Amino acid sequence: MAYLLGIIVVLILFSVLHFFTEISLKQKIITVVIFGLFIVGAYLYNQNTQNIRLHLESVLLEYTHGEKIVCDGVNVSKEEFSYSSGTQTFMGIKDTQMYGRLLSLDKCQ
Repeated sequence: MAYLLGIIVVLILFSVLHFFTEISLKQKIITVVIFGLFIVGAYLYNQNTQNIRLHLESVLLEYTHGEKIVCDGVNVSKEEFSYSSGTQTFMGIKDTQMYGRLLSLDKCQ
């Protein structure tokens, strides 16, 4: 979906640049400001996504090293939970008191 949005923005940019010499100064300033805001928004979105990814990696690293982590107020350890990489969740292991519990990786600290 993001690729389609990117392609649309690039097409709009090229069409605006094609007629850039024919538009007024006010329209040029508005165009530059809009595209500048789009670039800043894309940068901030990428930074936020990277921070979330790094947090999830650090939580998973702590889990794989056998450290206890806290997810939704529950202590998660390898003894009671297994990790599902497809859904990025911790699942309670059978024959433990946490059997049947599902905890999302993004709710861990």
